[in-house]
Amino acid sequence: MIYGKLMTDREKQIRQQAYALTFCTIVFMIIYNICTWYASNIGQVPSFIFDFERSMPFIPWTIVPYMAGGLFFCLVFFCCRSGIQLKILTLRMLFVILIAGLCFVMFPLRFSFIKPEVSNTFLNLPFSFLKQFDSPFNQSPSLHIAFAFVFWSVFKEVSKWRFFFMISLILMGISTLTTYQHHCIDILTGAVLAHLSFIIIPTRKNDSKYKNIRLANYYFLAGWILILGTFLLYNYVGLKALIFFFPASVTFTAGHCYTKNGSNPLSLLVLTLKQNSRSSTKE
Repeated sequence: MIYGKLMTDREKQIRQQAYALTFCTIVFMIIYNICTWYASNIGQVPSFIFDFERSMPFIPWTIVPYMAGGLFFCLVFFCCRSGIQLKILTLRMLFVILIAGLCFVMFPLRFSFIKPEVSNTFLNLPFSFLKQFDSPFNQSPSLHIAFAFVFWSVFKEVSKWRFFFMISLILMGISTLTTYQHHCIDILTGAVLAHLSFIIIPTRKNDSKYKNIRLANYYFLAGWILILGTFLLYNYVGLKALIFFFPASVTFTAGHCYTKNGSNPLSLLVLTLKQNSRSSTKE
């Protein structure tokens, strides 16, 4: 009886995961295709690129981690360990898809680089698939990047495959540039969107255990906004804008402190200064 009950519970969990995956997939396909149709029918759609992007290399083999994004989209739902985690993942995925769709309609952009020919037969297949079924629109924010962050919020809990998922998601993020699918502005706005979803849909709103993670996400969001602002200013004022990398690095460091030891980095700084001041006075 106990074994049968366990099997029933497991089957119920898999059914819920499959429903969540199916619903998110349907919403994604509807929103993505509507946005593509809209952008393709409004005439001239602009592009936004930074000057340094013109030297961005095209690396054909990175199409493999890029296409793996579809596999991770399916797998992440079945890596959820509880109903709460599945609910939060589903809400974040839907939030990212809907807000990205709104941005695609309000601020349509298109990719502007011409993809070189791929001679390798194996690698040419996924590029041919993209050419047939993907579009040059729906650029900013990059859903690949936003999804990668959301995926990691679940995959980081899978201890056995944690390192594999981390490397794969990093490569997936890089591949958006090296496969000539996205520009840098798309990457940065995708990161902003993902962290916005973490703040609006926290892991557990009233659980003090996750309070520091919520605070960390505020810092990370601020850091990505500062990085985005830095690149935008760089496009207009040049190297002077790079000074904003300093406050961005400070906010990222503060966020990292909250995720690791739960300590307020500003409090730690004040405490360290006080300790040094007392030591100097004694000497």
